[in-house]
Amino acid sequence: MTSHSISTFIPAHVSLFFSPFLSPNPLKSGSTGAGITLSDGLTFTTSPSNESSLTINGSKVHMEVANIIFNSLPSPLHVEAQTKLPLGAGFGLSGAVALGIIASAQALLDLPFSPSDIVRIAHSADVSAGTGLGDVMSQSHGGIPIRVKPGGPGHGILEKISETNRIEYLSFNSMDTHTILSGDLSKIQSIGSESLHSLLKNPSLDSLFDLGYKFTLETNLMTPKIEETINTVIDCGGKASMAMLGETVISLGTGLSDAGYVPNICETFSPERPLFDIN
Repeated sequence: MTSHSISTFIPAHVSLFFSPFLSPNPLKSGSTGAGITLSDGLTFTTSPSNESSLTINGSKVHMEVANIIFNSLPSPLHVEAQTKLPLGAGFGLSGAVALGIIASAQALLDLPFSPSDIVRIAHSADVSAGTGLGDVMSQSHGGIPIRVKPGGPGHGILEKISETNRIEYLSFNSMDTHTILSGDLSKIQSIGSESLHSLLKNPSLDSLFDLGYKFTLETNLMTPKIEETINTVIDCGGKASMAMLGETVISLGTGLSDAGYVPNICETFSPERPLFDIN
C-alpha cells in the first residue's frame, strides 16, 4: 500500500439509444445500444483515509454505487472527484464513479485486480445500485462504442464506430434513472433492439444521431424543453438527440451553437487503446 494519492480520469458516456436486459446476476445484466464517450468526464484524486468518503467538486456526496465499492475494499479511501458535468443528467457519472474508485484503489492499495476485474466490479456495482446498465463497459473502452451484447466482462460484447468529432451538449435538469429502469421496459427494449439492428447496417455518427432522435421520439422520454431544443437544432440543419437518461441535449459538430445556444463543447474521447482492456 502506498501513502500518496492517485489521480485517475474516467470519461463521461452518453447513450443515444438502449435496450435494457435484467438478470439476477449483475454481470449478465446490462444493455445493448450505442453512445459516445466524451473528453469531458471525472478526474479522481484518491488517498488513504480513516473512513471512506466521496466528494464531487468539493461537496461530500452519498452514492449507493460508491458505497458498494467502498464496502468491498480492505482499507478506507478518500476520493475527490472534479467535473463540470451535472449529476443525473445522462452522462454515466455513476459508472464513472464506480470505475474511478476501484481503479484508484487497485493502484493505491496494490490490489490483485486485472483490468477485466476492475470493469467487472464497477459494472456489477452500477447495476446493483440501479444507476446504470451499459455505461461502465462503454467507458472502459472509450471512443464510440456499440453494445452488441449486454452484460459485463465475459458476457457483454462491444463494437465501435471509428470516427471522431466535436460534440456539444446542454443540460437542463436531472432525471431519476432508477425509477425509469425499474418500470415497464418492454417498449424501450423493442425500439432499442430495432435501433441497434439499423445502426449495425450503417455504423456512423450521422446514423447514430438519426437513430437516437428516432428512439427519443418513439419512447416518449423527451421533456418539452428537450423536444424544443432538438427541433431547433434540426430546423437549423444540425443533428441532435437526448442523452439517456437525462434532460440533456447532445449535438454533433456545431449543432447547438448554430441554433443559437451557448453549449458546453468537447470531443469524442478517443484513446489509442481502451482504458481497461478486457479482452
